[in-house]
Amino acid sequence: MISVLFLLLTVNYGHSFNDFPSLIAANATMAVMVDKNFFDNKEEHRNAVESVLELITDTVRTEMHLGGIAVRIFRDADVDLRQDYTILLSIATCYRTWRLHETARKKNIIHFAITDPDCPRIPDVDGISVPMIVPGEELSQIFLDLRMMNILSWNVINILHDDTFDRDTITRVMKAISDKLPNERPSLISRSIFTLKHDVTERERISSVKKVLDDFHVEQLGRCFLVIATFDIVADVMEVARSLKMVHPGSQWLYVITDSAEQNATNMTTFVDLLAEGGNVAFMYNATEFGDFCEAKFTCFVAKLVKALSRTLDYSLMNEIELRNRAGLEDFEIIKLTKAERKREILKNIKIHLTQNLPDPKDGCRMCLLWRFSSSITWGNFFPREKNIAHLLDVGTWSPKFGVDLTDALFPHIDHGFRGIAIPITTYHNPPWQIISVSSTGKATYDGLIFDVVNYLSKKLNFTFNVIVPEMDKIAKSWNDSRFAKLGDSVNEMTMSSTRKVPREVIDYVRDKKVLMAACAYTVNENGKSAINFTVPIFLQTYSFLTSRPEQLSRALLFASPFTKETWACLAVAIIIMGPILYMIHKYSPYSTKTSGLNSSWQCVWYVYGALLQQGGMYLPQSDSARLLIGVWWLIVMVLVATYSGSLVAFLTFPRMDASILTVEDLIERKDTLTWSFPNGSLLEVYLRNADEPKYHILLSHAQKHNDTEEEELIERVKEGKHVLIDWRSSLRFLMRKHLLLTGGCHFSMSADEFLDEPIAMIIPQGSPYLPVIDAELHRMHESGLMHKWITERMPMKDKCWEALSSSQAVIKRKVNVADMQGIFFVLFMGATLALFLLLCEFYCHRRKINKERKLIRPFVS
Repeated sequence: MISVLFLLLTVNYGHSFNDFPSLIAANATMAVMVDKNFFDNKEEHRNAVESVLELITDTVRTEMHLGGIAVRIFRDADVDLRQDYTILLSIATCYRTWRLHETARKKNIIHFAITDPDCPRIPDVDGISVPMIVPGEELSQIFLDLRMMNILSWNVINILHDDTFDRDTITRVMKAISDKLPNERPSLISRSIFTLKHDVTERERISSVKKVLDDFHVEQLGRCFLVIATFDIVADVMEVARSLKMVHPGSQWLYVITDSAEQNATNMTTFVDLLAEGGNVAFMYNATEFGDFCEAKFTCFVAKLVKALSRTLDYSLMNEIELRNRAGLEDFEIIKLTKAERKREILKNIKIHLTQNLPDPKDGCRMCLLWRFSSSITWGNFFPREKNIAHLLDVGTWSPKFGVDLTDALFPHIDHGFRGIAIPITTYHNPPWQIISVSSTGKATYDGLIFDVVNYLSKKLNFTFNVIVPEMDKIAKSWNDSRFAKLGDSVNEMTMSSTRKVPREVIDYVRDKKVLMAACAYTVNENGKSAINFTVPIFLQTYSFLTSRPEQLSRALLFASPFTKETWACLAVAIIIMGPILYMIHKYSPYSTKTSGLNSSWQCVWYVYGALLQQGGMYLPQSDSARLLIGVWWLIVMVLVATYSGSLVAFLTFPRMDASILTVEDLIERKDTLTWSFPNGSLLEVYLRNADEPKYHILLSHAQKHNDTEEEELIERVKEGKHVLIDWRSSLRFLMRKHLLLTGGCHFSMSADEFLDEPIAMIIPQGSPYLPVIDAELHRMHESGLMHKWITERMPMKDKCWEALSSSQAVIKRKVNVADMQGIFFVLFMGATLALFLLLCEFYCHRRKINKERKLIRPFVS
């Protein structure tokens, strides 16, 4: 409850703090400052002060019926503007006007300013300013007004003017274009000036213009052009600029026609035929009626401003009286307008009064100085009727009293793109790039990766599109079941998409410039650029290999896997050599004794072998030399056994797989056992043929070419391990996913070698002026990550064919089975067989020895 009361008190206090008196309680107050520096002499200044005071008094007495205006005259620029002032009327130089404006703005005082020529106007939200302009010298003021309203916001500008202007006029225009403004808007970075000769003959004029524009360095000087010239020169510049293809969506041309009023040539439709498709062209021309007197004194502007102010204050006072009677005195003090709110209301009503009040021919103030603005509408006008139907749009005026008053943008296409018009495009069914679905009612919907791009382009460039599909009625039935937006949603619809062939009808639409573009994915190639053009690549398709999944190698000799063949051979040689060495050291050492078990080289070999198997022997040598040799051998045995045991565990846990084909070199090494193929007519063939590396020539010479109809056969050959398929990674993933959905098994693997990127782009007519605009938006899509997002959403995602078991999972799931131990059992069997054979040999040798001894006659000894 306390919080609610505190909130109510705060609100009421906030309103009651508005102690600025209403128009009911006190008349509006006006401070009038007449700067002596604005006039040539003291006498003129004194007369101006008297005439302004008399003019204000008479106008208020005549126009106001309910209230009045308290006026105070200041003759010095150092005015102490108190908080209770409502209006400030200043007649001062530009510098003092802006100093007064800063003070008036902080105190929410309405500012009426009469000031010098070439003076920036004060903002519309703070008041009204009128520069005293001499007719014929208004160009610099117009450019100041354009910059103050941020209409002419070029940072690099090229000025072309004819030689009918004197140096002073051009200097003032340049100063107005490039000087720093009081509102802190950025000034121009650079400017270039070119003079055009106003010769007598048309041929000489065109030759002069062409000489200037032909050597123009656009990249260094920019694409914004300001042409200030007469009617004839403007036509010549437009014709030459169009012939040199300098008029396009990336350039801006503002033509200022200075003699249109003198020659009574204010109809700009004569320039329509010179407009280029996609150009940004605007005209500013003099529409002043010079038949009457056009010079207006400052007293005329003062009279009009005070008259509008008087009627507005009367209207505001009537509204306050009505509000007080309806709400009551106490509530009125709370809800009455604040000073800032009253300022906005009075300014709004004054501007309405000034625009609606027609000039009175009896007032003696003929302010007929007037300039008009026309903008060209050229984007997308060629397609509806296959001819240029560009037209001009009147977008506003300029006058000394109101300044620049625009109803539309000076360059509409820069701000609004295609201005929402419907533009034809063409396409065809080619999932997942372009997907056309037809409902039961015959309505077609368009989806796919390309239409993700087209839909975004239409929003950024502000156009709608009508899709033209060649022979749609004949093939509509084949699309009825093609309602899938993500690759892999329908197994039966899966096919190897191709961007290497486009229907001839689609190419014809683009070549004949009947459409803005072909919304289809097409491989960028040099052969097609003679009739059509390509946008920047939308996607890059990378080539890779599809091979059969590596099989597990035989584990029959798993026990021998920890060591290589060389290691086993060295170990066997070491055992054979160590036996005789041990025997020799043991035999010839003077400290050795005749120990059983070490009396022959063969016995020493068995001793060394037993030590290797960690079985030892019954006897040790007695000499230190032999013991040192045995000790070193035991150390070697310990290292060998530890290494073998650890490696054997690893080989038991992680089975060995067949070597994968990861690179082009791996594939070429198996050219005798494997075949490979790539799509017929692909960019890969051209790349391999023109490559400098020998491996690519070998790859091409042994390669086969396949068509899309051979998909099933190719997959079976790859599955059997006899063939390798070379294609886009996306297409190979697509095939793997299709096979997974059909069979439920993963029998393929993809190489990591990506040796070629194939650019995929959309088709656009040759010489289309909109190519740079479309390319710029496509670049922004790439930089913002939209392309990657769409590809991720449309292309197959990773499934169990890409999943790999982690090492921990493999250890938990892997168990040693009979297949892992079959090799050691085989050794046992071979050992037993060999022992049995040696046993038979021993029996044979023993019997032979006995038989030999029986035949021997020995003497009898008693």
